[in-house]
Amino acid sequence: MTRPLANPHARQLVHNVEEIRSSLNGGISSVKRCQYGQFMTPLPIACFMASLFRTRRSIVRVLDPGAGFGSLTAAFVARMLDRTPRPERIETTAFEIDDTLISPLNQVLSLCKQACEATGIVLTTAVFQQDYIASSAYETPTGLFRGAEGLYDCAILNPPYGKIRTTSDARRNLRKAGIETSNIYAGFMALAAQQLRRDGEFVSITPRSFCNGLYFRRFRQSFLATMSLRHVHVFDSRKEAFKDDQVLQETVIVYATKSPKPPDSVVLSVSEKPQAEMHARNVPYEVVIRPEDPQQFVHLVADEEGEKAVRYVSQLPAHLSTLGIEVSTGRVVDFRARRHLRAQPGSSTAPLVYPAHFAGGRISWPNGHTKKPNAIEMNKDTADLLVPPGVYVLVKRFTAKEERRRVVAAVYDSADGAQGPVGFENHLNYFHRAGQGLPTDLAKGLSLFLNSTVADICFRQFSGHTQVNALDLRILRYPSKQQLLAIASKGPQDTTSQQAIDAVVEHVLAASR
Repeated sequence: MTRPLANPHARQLVHNVEEIRSSLNGGISSVKRCQYGQFMTPLPIACFMASLFRTRRSIVRVLDPGAGFGSLTAAFVARMLDRTPRPERIETTAFEIDDTLISPLNQVLSLCKQACEATGIVLTTAVFQQDYIASSAYETPTGLFRGAEGLYDCAILNPPYGKIRTTSDARRNLRKAGIETSNIYAGFMALAAQQLRRDGEFVSITPRSFCNGLYFRRFRQSFLATMSLRHVHVFDSRKEAFKDDQVLQETVIVYATKSPKPPDSVVLSVSEKPQAEMHARNVPYEVVIRPEDPQQFVHLVADEEGEKAVRYVSQLPAHLSTLGIEVSTGRVVDFRARRHLRAQPGSSTAPLVYPAHFAGGRISWPNGHTKKPNAIEMNKDTADLLVPPGVYVLVKRFTAKEERRRVVAAVYDSADGAQGPVGFENHLNYFHRAGQGLPTDLAKGLSLFLNSTVADICFRQFSGHTQVNALDLRILRYPSKQQLLAIASKGPQDTTSQQAIDAVVEHVLAASR
């Protein structure tokens, strides 16, 4: 993924550090991994992250929050050893809360110091066995943490992953620093960005989930207000980036600088795994972060096919609001309504539709192959969980991790089964008009569009996880009502044929341009 190190001391340093990582990985229990939500950065990834920095300062101050055993700091130091000219002095600050990693962290920093001494660089190290968020949220007598904007020239981080409860100390501490987020990794990113000097450089490896969704909106808005993306790398496979740790989140590496004025373009690159060939291209900044988008979604259009799909869909004339259509999340949370659920329909029940009822663009209800309940009792306790009879377009909220399609839609029509109200389980989104069903032809056209390859590719540019949120569906652009009706009239009867769906959608949209 990156140029090999030429300096022999740099090469020896990363070799020794990788040996330490390999020995540590086998000794860290899954319980402790879960407790701290942190995974050791493999050597190829650490070296690639360090190669993204462009600093040529004579004195470089680098922050590594959640440092683990120090692999990212070591990779950074190795890259500085390989630079011409080299810095005269490197000052490292590392935070690590796990007491079992402090000894190997100091060991790695000692190796860094030896390599620097061999090449005439002065290295100073500071290790804080403290919670980075708690430490950074408050002023200290030394002025080291909160309020110390401009303290660091560079920040390199592989932060811990994990949700933060609203009432937790971490959430309260982040709010004291003016940061609102529901995941600890985003808190680390935001704090590190705050502590950079103007034009300081930032490199992180995190889940891709911050790129879209309601939960990360405030984080994206504040982060992108001060940080300009320069390079974003996507790992095409969830299984490869942290293969040793069995991490399945889709991960991205972000290189950004602390500047309110974004560049003209962003480098977007992709590789299947750390050692694989990297495909990179320059993309206009406004394609990645759309100026008119209040949600500030991050669109990662990593190849020409994706760019074509985004350009195609961005020219569509309608939003859901202009179509008079709304999308909501299914109201039936089955474990909360368990006592009202029934395996089969009866005289006093309503249909209960799960993702397992999807069958080739339509709903097969009831069916004999699902173990899920097929019905829900109609009574005063469930009245608010049901919607009126009618025609609805349903979209799965979750798909399998490596499933070919991300957006999977189907049409539910009360006329095909029970005539009364219906319950949609919480793992579904449903399209409706003011809580009522849609016209049949409009629903069919909408479902065919959502099941098209062009819509799926476009959706993947800003959603790197397997969840399809209602908010994600709201920000998509859609064909006009006339186009959707034309898609419905020309659409294939056999909706299992992807080729036939794509041909109709592309023909109708192309004819309307």
